[in-house]
Amino acid sequence: MCKAFLHKEDFHSLYYLLETSYETIRYELLKADKYGFVIVDQKKYSTSPRFAKQRVTVGVRYDCIFIFQGDDIIVSHRRMYGQEKKSMDWLPYVSLMAERPTALKYTTFFDQLPYPWQEYLDECTLSEKKEALKLLAKILKDQHMDKAVEALKTASHYGHPSADAIQQVYHQQMHGRGYRETVAVPQHLPSMRKAHRGMKQYNAFFATEGVSDHA
Repeated sequence: MCKAFLHKEDFHSLYYLLETSYETIRYELLKADKYGFVIVDQKKYSTSPRFAKQRVTVGVRYDCIFIFQGDDIIVSHRRMYGQEKKSMDWLPYVSLMAERPTALKYTTFFDQLPYPWQEYLDECTLSEKKEALKLLAKILKDQHMDKAVEALKTASHYGHPSADAIQQVYHQQMHGRGYRETVAVPQHLPSMRKAHRGMKQYNAFFATEGVSDHA
């Protein structure tokens, strides 16, 4: 047989390619735990605190994990392989915290925050918590949590910082200007004791047991 005949025979045996594109993805209906995490292939992926202990649809692709509510994507993650165990998108959690700052410490996900932010928020007044959480949510829209922790640690070098002070340090870090040292003051100025913030300071006014000697 000639090559032309064999080619024509092969050509008629070929399958047509699909006219529309498609992607390979697996969908699963999974129940989130009390922190809002779902488990895919023994790896934890965050959803949102609003969906804690609820069922969500999870789209599993070779490179991404998509969390759906209906047809809407709640959050997406890079799919983890190897030693990684947990992928956390903080934005949905922090946004909810900002709406309910009074209940912040009693939420199931407060202890999931990095310790520097837990400690800082614990010492904030109610109005300070609102501003701090709004700032944290703003940072997390563009950066990872480690950048927010870095800015907080630097801003806290000389005491309890305001949200504006943290934001200023964050902008300095992101725009390459780094941290700027505080202006040195003359040595003859009197030194002040460090003021400790928080409601814990009032515990000294209450007796731990029995009746106080100062009652």
